[in-house]
Amino acid sequence: MGSELDPFLQALDGNEHLPAAVMQLHCGQGQYSGRCDITRGRGLLVALALRAGRFPSEGQDLPVSLTIGRHGRQWLWDRDFAGHQTRSHLSFDPIHGGVKEQFGALTVWIQPVPTATGLAIEIRRLSLFGIPCPRFLLPLSASTESEDSQSRFCFDISAHMPVIGLLIRYRGWLTKDNAKRGVA
Repeated sequence: MGSELDPFLQALDGNEHLPAAVMQLHCGQGQYSGRCDITRGRGLLVALALRAGRFPSEGQDLPVSLTIGRHGRQWLWDRDFAGHQTRSHLSFDPIHGGVKEQFGALTVWIQPVPTATGLAIEIRRLSLFGIPCPRFLLPLSASTESEDSQSRFCFDISAHMPVIGLLIRYRGWLTKDNAKRGVA
């Protein structure tokens, strides 16, 4: 598939049937807004890892916005969690066949997997400051993207580290700014 496609769509076979809200978010540039809850894990190692990735603080029912743009072959995702900016650079990695996402000093290789309700997101590789994470320490993810009954894009993103436990979980919904529906 061509590099003009969103990295998630490049990583998929292209024949998957995705819910309309999931497909819309991954079909191009745009601005989205909604609400989310953020839960962070505890401990010094967790705090250091989240700081290196520039992840937001904990909170409930926070305003969130996402701006998706492009710069060459890279896609830029600018997230604003109640004033905290988290930016990532995404690209399709043909060597590993998945999505490479960089958050500051943290780089994660993820694989979207079609499900009956949307996408599951699996973590395949990770590096911090360019140092690969050993497989036995690789975070586990129960992340999903779906559509709710109000046709909103829903996300539930989480990462758990073996032995350490929860790193972060953020979940909520987004609607395209020019087509807001179901404001709660």
